[in-house]
Amino acid sequence: MPKKLEEISRAELDDLVQAADDSKWKQVYHVQPPFGFLGAPTGFNYVNGIYHLFYEWSPDSDLTVTPDSKYIYHATSKDLVTFQNEGVKVRPDSLYDAENIFGGSLSKVFNEISYFYTGERLKSDELLTTQLGGYMNTDGKVQKYSSPLIRNFPAGYTEYLRNPYVTVIDREVVMFLGTMNREEFGRVVIYRGPSVEELRFDGELDTGYKVFGHLWEQPEFFDLNMDSVLIFNARGLDKFDTHFWNIYQSGYMIGDFERRGNYFIHDDFHEFDGGFDFYRPATTVDEDGNRVLLAWMAAEESRYPSSADRTVNAMTIPRVLTIDEDRIRQLPHPNLEKLRGEAITAEGYFKEYPTKLTAFYGEVYELIIDVLENNASMLHIYMRKNTRHETKLIYDSEQRILTLDRTFSGEEIENVDGLVRRIKLDEDLGNMRIYMDKSSIEVFINDGKYTMTSRIFPSDNATGLEMVTEFGDCRVQLTQYPLELE
Repeated sequence: MPKKLEEISRAELDDLVQAADDSKWKQVYHVQPPFGFLGAPTGFNYVNGIYHLFYEWSPDSDLTVTPDSKYIYHATSKDLVTFQNEGVKVRPDSLYDAENIFGGSLSKVFNEISYFYTGERLKSDELLTTQLGGYMNTDGKVQKYSSPLIRNFPAGYTEYLRNPYVTVIDREVVMFLGTMNREEFGRVVIYRGPSVEELRFDGELDTGYKVFGHLWEQPEFFDLNMDSVLIFNARGLDKFDTHFWNIYQSGYMIGDFERRGNYFIHDDFHEFDGGFDFYRPATTVDEDGNRVLLAWMAAEESRYPSSADRTVNAMTIPRVLTIDEDRIRQLPHPNLEKLRGEAITAEGYFKEYPTKLTAFYGEVYELIIDVLENNASMLHIYMRKNTRHETKLIYDSEQRILTLDRTFSGEEIENVDGLVRRIKLDEDLGNMRIYMDKSSIEVFINDGKYTMTSRIFPSDNATGLEMVTEFGDCRVQLTQYPLELE
């Protein structure tokens, strides 16, 4: 049985932090825990000039799934580039959360900043679920409310009622909760009231999706570009074609919300990301009014090599969201340009023999690839390459399919379905913007219409870049920036 945080001595804590800090796969510009298991972001908000990020956390780095016993960790940033660790802010130490905590949201409700979450406790061998909260004071500490906000789950639904997302709509407090109904299909339910202490069950959010996974987690609801957006994370979807290949799926719907009857009239459900490691995103509005997303750069049940260094998982980079018809585009937050060093550029044709780009190399960089002319049937891009390891992007021009292949990316990530991920483009490949860190790759395709996010664990000297085509040539412009924190 892993130790609880309170049972770990100061000397042991120092050793754990040092082991994580010394890891050869420690990220340079991504949020990572001081040690242990970083879970999903469950509270993200911009308050008085500071970005606050809350995430689920455990001191046990050997975990492959989000643990039953966990804490809520806090990090802050002034610019979304550099984050400071602020420590554990919510512990399973009260009557209603003694057994477990599921994170929810950090919300401004009228004049108070509050953190909302789900707690579980055992009573006569029965697991009881309650929705809890607490206000955040000026020191960043969360003072728990003395009583639960919601004590039971509504009729027709199971005890899997969790991850409260709280917002204010037309001067009314609204709570969205992910759940499973008695028929074991995923749903979102709604509570409303004049204050957080007076919430009442207001029914199910009617999406029209009656059979779509067995559990919906961590819903989020907001307006963007005059449309309403519903985010949820579905368990139990069957994979087909290039879709739903990861164990659980994160996605969104864009539409119109009808308050009377709780109808959500929407377009199709779209996955946020086509890579291996993206789940349970959270969003906020930044200082310039942009909707910004962070997500858990991990997948449930995957075992990552960095666990040997007493640390696993990271967050994605912050991404600005915009709506383009029925799709959300994601682009790296402009503040990340502060990380850029001196640019290296080149333009030319790649043909049917490998071209080593000796000037373009490294472990931590931003690489922009603009496709100016493509006469090739296939385009292969090899990154983080040496004689043993390589991470490949392969574009099939005829099928318009982009493949991320991590077969030889480095040390094995266990408990993953397959070694490649594919996305089908609606149009020709025009550009890619690639963020590479010590142990991750994030690819933004065609101005952020598609993304592919994955962890990779290559050897130290895997720094090369090569390109080659099949049956024809391809003219591209390359721009690379080394990235480093000041």
